[in-house]
Amino acid sequence: MVIASVYLSGPPCNVSDPSLSSPTDWKVYAASTFLKSGLSVANPIELDLTGFVSNVDDISKMSSVKHSLSLIDRADSLLANLTQLTESVTMEMFYAHRQGKKVVVVGNEPFSPWVSFHSEARFTKLREALGYLIQQPIGFDTVTWSSQFEDRLKRRAEQYPPEGEPDFEYYGGSIPVLIISPHATTYFHDGNFNPSESYTGALSVLMHKLTGAHALISSYCLAADPVYYLNSPFVSFLTQIVKNIDLKLVLIIHGIEEWNNPNSVILNSWNNVSLRNKTEYLNLLISMLKIKNIGEIGYDSLDIVNKDKKTINHLLFDDLSIPTITIGVHKRFRLPTLQANYYLTLQTALAQYLMLVAYQ
Repeated sequence: MVIASVYLSGPPCNVSDPSLSSPTDWKVYAASTFLKSGLSVANPIELDLTGFVSNVDDISKMSSVKHSLSLIDRADSLLANLTQLTESVTMEMFYAHRQGKKVVVVGNEPFSPWVSFHSEARFTKLREALGYLIQQPIGFDTVTWSSQFEDRLKRRAEQYPPEGEPDFEYYGGSIPVLIISPHATTYFHDGNFNPSESYTGALSVLMHKLTGAHALISSYCLAADPVYYLNSPFVSFLTQIVKNIDLKLVLIIHGIEEWNNPNSVILNSWNNVSLRNKTEYLNLLISMLKIKNIGEIGYDSLDIVNKDKKTINHLLFDDLSIPTITIGVHKRFRLPTLQANYYLTLQTALAQYLMLVAYQ
């Protein structure tokens, strides 16, 4: 499956475009247009990531620059809004051009020779720029992308993050759904070292690219398992996200590591307690998995955790009142290179499900 991804560069602002019926924030308009056309957006309807990060271990503002550059690395194209010229948008254009990305500009004529040199196409109207990118997308193969993303995670899965950097990665989205992979890398629980649940992080970020969902994954070895240690930086950041975004659903992805387990997926909604009167979310997920012939579906309705020791799940649906579903995915569906058909079936089912939840 191939899909194109576009990075939106430039500060949020209303676009004065005669082709639009009313003044519209350009990022909101661009993100919705791309998603309807089957393209994904690397940084739609941007959250103030720097503000969030400053509340977690006082990480320096340099991390927001690194975050932006990493998003450009993962995108196929860059759309630069030069109607309000800033240092950041020109630097992002230069960086994307040097990385071989397609750079398209919307701004005011005449364009500087520097702008012309570092861009493929230039437009004065936003709609024309969007149409150009939609008609001439550069796509990526999701299987290859997932393998490359997982390789990057594996290279640092047993390392602690460099000083001043978090042990997680956040991908801001445009739809009111958050996907979490707390065990995408190795982690410690009660002093014991635990291996990563392979490709759970890649799946979460892939859902971000395919649907515009928010995604939060571990990206380095975690000194404290965020599922159980609620004072960890991962959980503190998660809490900030939930408080700043009006979410419909949080989907937590785990791995089923026992190869002989008969279930393709295992769903847990704590006997629907975690759904906050939104049982239709679980029914819709079950229906989608069955339609895609995903295989045997297991249901884990038991809450075996001592109530005195809350988990990240209880934090979400008890304290933060967010409908939450946990899905365990069998290892055979997390081998995109060896069993691509299984992986593609799962990614399609999850992507279509998330879009249905977002827009129902």
